[in-house]
Amino acid sequence: MRELAEFRIPEEHAKRFLSSDEGVSLGGSVRKVELDTISPRFLEIGAIDKKLRREKRSFFTACIIRRRYSKAELEEAALFRPELTSTFEPAGEECGTKYDESTACPRCGAGAKQTTPLYLPEKRIPKSKDVSRTIAGEIVVSRRVAELFARHEITGAELLPVRSNPLSSAESKDWFQLTVPKADAEISAPTRMGIDPFDDDEKGECRCPLGDLIGLNLLSEVSIKSTSRGNADIISSRQFVGMRRGLLRPERIILVSPKVRRLIESEKLKGVEIEVAHLV
Repeated sequence: MRELAEFRIPEEHAKRFLSSDEGVSLGGSVRKVELDTISPRFLEIGAIDKKLRREKRSFFTACIIRRRYSKAELEEAALFRPELTSTFEPAGEECGTKYDESTACPRCGAGAKQTTPLYLPEKRIPKSKDVSRTIAGEIVVSRRVAELFARHEITGAELLPVRSNPLSSAESKDWFQLTVPKADAEISAPTRMGIDPFDDDEKGECRCPLGDLIGLNLLSEVSIKSTSRGNADIISSRQFVGMRRGLLRPERIILVSPKVRRLIESEKLKGVEIEVAHLV
């Protein structure tokens, strides 16, 4: 496995700490720098960020981690995490979708139960993607995905209707909300959670003391206890990742079987990339 980190660095910081030919300019105000996480330069970026944090600033505004696998690594893996690469607005809550906050964790706000259908205007759902998510983590899949899941008898997921608004009972013929009713997978070490690759949140500011929310961001491949795997093709974690703020909601981590991975790749489903997960 090769792990790459893509940093987005404000140009004012890039000029101060990077050479003129390091990275690619994005519109003149931000520079994109991609590094292998085992390279010395990756650690140097961390040191620069630590220095700027003492000045109450951050060296980078975003860090996107991507992992690349050999064919053998993919064939040998028993579990995978689908990374959804397409995110859109609005969130369902903005369109009338209701949640029961009384069912959420009182400390971190994770786990509120959705009590209505997912309401979204179809014109806002990315038409070029088979799988997308709203900024609140609601997952929408195309009719093509629904048909493939039915044809190949994919288990563990439930596809629910999507409606345009609460005043209409008409259900979309092209889009469905993907949910995973059972959430039993137990995330375990060596899974790493934190703020960013250089900040593991040692103070636990983004973790729930009750154990529902385990971190702001996933910083490594996911490992789950093998005893919590079950037999379904699509499973979900018991714990949540993210934050509860405004429309944002903590999200469970979804994992899939090799059967689903092969389906995603053979059908070239758009809007999702595959990462290896582990049983421990």
